[in-house]
Amino acid sequence: MPAKTPRPNAAVTLERRNRLLAEIASTGKAGIDTASLHEQLLREGTISLRTVQRDLELLAADGAIASDHNHAQPRWRLAKGARLPAARAQAKPLDSHELKSARVALSIVTLYEQASHLLHRAALDDLREQYLRSREVLDKFQRHEGRWLGKVVSGSQQLQLRQAPIDETVLRDIQLALLEGYQLEALYYSRRSAAEQRMVLNPLGLSYRDSSIYLICTKVDEVKVRALPLQRFRSVTPKRSRSIQSPPGFDLQTHARQETLLAAEPIQLKLRINAALRERLDSTETPLAEPQHLSPLGDGWWLLECEIAHTRELQWWILAHGATVEVLEPPALRQAIAQCAREMAGFYAAP
Repeated sequence: MPAKTPRPNAAVTLERRNRLLAEIASTGKAGIDTASLHEQLLREGTISLRTVQRDLELLAADGAIASDHNHAQPRWRLAKGARLPAARAQAKPLDSHELKSARVALSIVTLYEQASHLLHRAALDDLREQYLRSREVLDKFQRHEGRWLGKVVSGSQQLQLRQAPIDETVLRDIQLALLEGYQLEALYYSRRSAAEQRMVLNPLGLSYRDSSIYLICTKVDEVKVRALPLQRFRSVTPKRSRSIQSPPGFDLQTHARQETLLAAEPIQLKLRINAALRERLDSTETPLAEPQHLSPLGDGWWLLECEIAHTRELQWWILAHGATVEVLEPPALRQAIAQCAREMAGFYAAP
């Protein structure tokens, strides 16, 4: 015989609090004290007095009950205008299928909302219907203890720029051209020449970076790979009869990595970091690299050593941490950070 699936803690808690409300409601205006409520619940199983006290405090904070201090022991009554416990007790605990549906829905809502910090809204529109349906699933279970919505938040420690205004028709036409492999004729605004240009492009991929989307492409009869921000496209016209011409050996993932590289080979990085940053970069938290080595330097400072790609993002990360980190090696990176720090200091020097 299969083992009985244990009931979720949230369902057990909901049932217990509904039972408390029912006991309080049954006493009417007379009310009932905490000890008597505890005694009533003890008849149905083991429960601590502290659990009963905690449940009563939460129900009172929710406005469901109120206490009367005109007796030796405060008595609990239903609050004026509170919902009857019978209505609350009718909420059936979620079965295993409902719980799974709710968890999947919660994951979809969480992923969508987290992606909204990373991807342009136009790129998420195709997922919005699934997102809204998942919220409806969670709304359905709002009556249950735990209340799924509002239990997960997402965000970024990086300042997010406002999203660039993108013509969604342009994005859709580019996506179709990428999927089906044909060229596009585009009307594109060039910031360099401050004029609109008409060109025929080989679309090779899309790059999502912070608050912008870039079309990775080449102009017809050129091999230079370009990254053109979508907000500068005025229009695109599909040329379905003309297949794209990809540069020999082109790989989008390799190209994306090379775009941010400042050195062809990884560097041997040595940083002096303070205690707070050392805690954050611990291997059990959010390490900078795998593997990495941390050793104490004294006076609250630590030495971090690792092999890592030399990228623009690495330099931005170091600069973002200001005086909590010092580059010791390699010399070229130390010089680059020092030069930037000197220029920044000059901006704030006394006149």
